Amino acid sequence: MNTINDFFGNSALLSWLPDETLFSLASRHHYYWGRRLSRHTNLLLFGRPNGGSQHDLPSCIDEFSKRTKEHFGTAVTICKERTLLCYYSRFMQETEIENAIATMRSTTVAHLKLRLGILTSRFRANHPLKAFPACMKSDRESYGWAYWHLQHQYPGVWICPIHVVPLLESDLKASGVERFFWHLPDESHLRSWTKEASALCDSAMEHLARLANLTIQTVHQEPSAQIDLTRLHPIYRLALGERNLLTKNGGLQLTNIANEFKNHVESIRALPEFMAFPATDQEARSQLTRQLRMARAGTHPLRHIVMIDWLVGNFGSFSARYNENAVASELSKRPMLSASVLPFESTEPPPSQDVRKLELAKLIQEGGKSIRAAAIEMHIDTATALVWAAQLGIEVSRRPKKLKEQLRRDLVEQLKLGVGKDIAAKNFQISIVTVTHVLRTEIGLHAQWQYARFQAAQHAAREAWATLIKGNEELGVKFIRHLDPRSYAWLYRNDRAWLAEHSPARRVVADQHNTSVRWDLRDIELCAAVERAALALLPTMGRHKLMMWHLYQAIPELKAKQSALKQLPLTLRAIKVALHHPVSANNQIDLAN
Repeated sequence: MNTINDFFGNSALLSWLPDETLFSLASRHHYYWGRRLSRHTNLLLFGRPNGGSQHDLPSCIDEFSKRTKEHFGTAVTICKERTLLCYYSRFMQETEIENAIATMRSTTVAHLKLRLGILTSRFRANHPLKAFPACMKSDRESYGWAYWHLQHQYPGVWICPIHVVPLLESDLKASGVERFFWHLPDESHLRSWTKEASALCDSAMEHLARLANLTIQTVHQEPSAQIDLTRLHPIYRLALGERNLLTKNGGLQLTNIANEFKNHVESIRALPEFMAFPATDQEARSQLTRQLRMARAGTHPLRHIVMIDWLVGNFGSFSARYNENAVASELSKRPMLSASVLPFESTEPPPSQDVRKLELAKLIQEGGKSIRAAAIEMHIDTATALVWAAQLGIEVSRRPKKLKEQLRRDLVEQLKLGVGKDIAAKNFQISIVTVTHVLRTEIGLHAQWQYARFQAAQHAAREAWATLIKGNEELGVKFIRHLDPRSYAWLYRNDRAWLAEHSPARRVVADQHNTSVRWDLRDIELCAAVERAALALLPTMGRHKLMMWHLYQAIPELKAKQSALKQLPLTLRAIKVALHHPVSANNQIDLAN
């Protein structure tokens, strides 16, 4: 135990238990301290009434780490090792992990599950708490507490790896009941499996145990590193080839593949978490078409875990194949787009369109037809067929009429650098429609183009923010972001880790030094100008909010003083009041208060 007198006085701090979650640790403190209300523990540990109460991806980790003086580890370590980010981070890019950690360290985790693709995955996003009486009994005997094990909470883990017994789901927290309360495992709140799940045969239980072990070993493999999704695609295809599920030309025998995959997941679909997996051959074709064609960001890890279990087997076999497959394609060398950059899609396309794409792939790969012949047979435009083929990762021969091969290669190289469509069209004297067609029909080009443009936008936003910070260190983020709201909003959504690292804490404005410039008079004049402009503008704004650029338009000299606002305290105060003060019923604003 340890005592941190600054915050906790004589309240002792407990220590981590093996494989314990942060939610479990905070819940134990709540009961150990005998707090009557959960919000009292929230305020003490996380500094906010509901801070840190999420059981899966909690908020306010920075405050928790500061208040406990890193007795339980740094904020980054806690996020990575004591929350469900431990599970998801294995299948994420480094920038995605940094942004997720920055969000969890802040005061709100709103939209985090959306950015991670959890909400659109068709798997449950509420992450039900899981435990089993035998595990709880063992923990009480060994540690004096029944607590939440991190490994038990991973999606897809329904068998305890130690006791080899089925885990039961708690009817609290994830169900919305007592969602802001602290809880420890309690037999009275553990929900029995459904009748269908309880009737699972021995082979299905063995399947669940195998998935649990594979999941835990994959997440906790050494050395700690992320799974490169571009290496999984070749592993899948190699395993399919060993099962004679590829054509002579290397195409996918989707009919047979879909049937085998459906049979593989049939028994485990009795558990609600696995119901997103296919129940029919057609659903299997629909789900597999994207996962087997190209490596994709935003795919839920559980889909990869089940695929590895089906095609490769245990973790040892997977690890050996993964390490052997170190050479990836040129496309795979480029970082995949962050979930925070592109909107997440469901891993399943619209069924009607997906069936048509599968028909096209079959005609080309198994039927040996040209792209034009396949398009005619399916009664679709050749351009549409080219787009579908590119989405499925199918190379096709071309017979260009206007865009000759060398010209196309040059255009592709420019687009890889993120050149805008209009600029590319002007450079090559072609239409924007033609540029869009090339982007959509060249395999992987659209993703590379988007990533290059993302990097350019990131560089511009970072540079703009750094410039603002350099001239206004003492004004604080809340005010500085009004100087360039667009750059701040972009960084907040897409690069929050960098933004947090490069945002200054609010400081007291330093005393003005004696100079030849009469800053006091200039301050009075500008302050009066801001007040007059605000009084004139606010009654005309309606429901729209007054922005800095409105004041710049009304007071051109204010823009020139942007970097010197720390020397103009009256003006600064007038701006703050004007930007945040509502208009009264008589269309007046009280700038004096």
